[in-house]
Amino acid sequence: MSELSHRAVSALHGKRVGIAALMLSVGILVSRVLGYVREAVIAYQQGAGVATDAYNAAFLLPDLMNYFLAGGTLSITFIPLFGACLAQDRESVGWKLFSTIATVMGGVLLAGIVVAEVFTEYFIHLLFPDFGPAATQLTVEMTRIVLPCQFFHYIGGLILATLMAQGRFAAATLAPLVYNGSIIFFGLLLGSSMGMAGFAVGALIGAVIGPFGLSLYLARDRLQYRPHFAWREVEFRRYVLLTIPLMLGVSLVTLDEWFGRILGSAMETGTISWLNYGRRLMLVPIAVIGQAASQAALPFLSRLAGEGKRDELAMMLTRSLHYVILLALTAGGLMVALAEPTVTLVYQRGAFTALDSARATAVLELFALGIASWGVQMVAARGFYAEQNTLTPMALSTVVTLGSVPLYMTLGDLMGASGLALAATIGITTQALVTVLAYKRSNRAMSLRSLLDSTLRGLVIAGGGSLVAALMCRWMLLLPSWGVSLDALLRVTVGGVLGGAVAAGLARVLVPSDWSRLSSRVRAKLVRKRGR
Repeated sequence: MSELSHRAVSALHGKRVGIAALMLSVGILVSRVLGYVREAVIAYQQGAGVATDAYNAAFLLPDLMNYFLAGGTLSITFIPLFGACLAQDRESVGWKLFSTIATVMGGVLLAGIVVAEVFTEYFIHLLFPDFGPAATQLTVEMTRIVLPCQFFHYIGGLILATLMAQGRFAAATLAPLVYNGSIIFFGLLLGSSMGMAGFAVGALIGAVIGPFGLSLYLARDRLQYRPHFAWREVEFRRYVLLTIPLMLGVSLVTLDEWFGRILGSAMETGTISWLNYGRRLMLVPIAVIGQAASQAALPFLSRLAGEGKRDELAMMLTRSLHYVILLALTAGGLMVALAEPTVTLVYQRGAFTALDSARATAVLELFALGIASWGVQMVAARGFYAEQNTLTPMALSTVVTLGSVPLYMTLGDLMGASGLALAATIGITTQALVTVLAYKRSNRAMSLRSLLDSTLRGLVIAGGGSLVAALMCRWMLLLPSWGVSLDALLRVTVGGVLGGAVAAGLARVLVPSDWSRLSSRVRAKLVRKRGR
């Protein structure tokens, strides 16, 4: 295929990825807003103390089950296999694989949940030895409530993966909204009588009606499932072989939050909650930019890999990384500049004090420095996953993660919660760089020069926008006060708008082709709307 043909195919697939990414971004953004509402409600009712630490800690054991039973890797391992079956006109084989995974792995997960329910207290003592009696008891109670969530997340995620492999992203967009909405609703409904356990009940109900129920409903016209225990079949064995590295390996993408919970449990009361509040804010741009781009790209990358088009795959991956780098660097810079008023606006009310805001702000500023690295890591790893190679990225991430453990412990001892956030940023940046370089080595069609150019331009855009936003926020402190929340809202709004405007102006100069493409799409949509 000629270079011109390569570019034409890449552009066509890139447009489809862009549409899917935009759809997912909108859903993720709304979901994160709901997540903020959830965290704000929790902060207002409970502040940052024993109950909130116990609530956040209660999800660790279920998360561990999710991780080691590969529930968290469905989109990574199943979509490439299912997508390859579709690309090669073997759809019946793909559905047979789906049935086998749902039956065999679903059964294993159910058995694991039963065991975990019986031995919850033992596991919590093992995971959180420094928790006091009250925190331990609360954690045990809420862990038992949320453990069954994992079955519905797993089966729902499997159904969701079949939809995404077919280019259908509605369930992926809506399911998180239902899940977060359920937590908020039942938290408000039951919070006065059950405390934080009310939010745990909301998580369980949300898992049933969101990831599981909604995905099942939207897939009802194409879903093909029959109980199938053929665990010796070639496709299922390939799925297991692809999954084993992800089960046995470790990654900072997953373990960073675990490190915060485990190491934070030995620090002052509130540490886990401050880390959680800061991380939740940081995850918004990561999810809207990095997660959406990686989720949208994987089905298309997998199709190209299944068709043997490695050059087009590398070009699409490079283009996806280009956009993620530009957007994530800008978002990270603005979040650093606006960290303090953002935390104050979202959380500081009720039991959440100014001291809590200061601690969460310090954490967020350091987390935000790594936003671009989180996005790059998510997207770059999909290049390997699309080619059904899970061993290389997981081996690399395992080495980086294990090497980061002393860093977490050292910086945690020196700086407390802020040290853990700084360790996360250093670690994920290292992991992102290693992953990109490793993929370049495996596929020479990827352009490192293009990515370096994107990074330098992105740093200038982010630097200009964040500097203006920071100066504006500082200047507005000199104005008469309208109240804590309103002051914070005005600083976030004015600083964000002016900083964003400067960043947009710099983007128009530094990346004119991207700016022109974006402007054309916006104008086209406006014209279509007026035509209606």
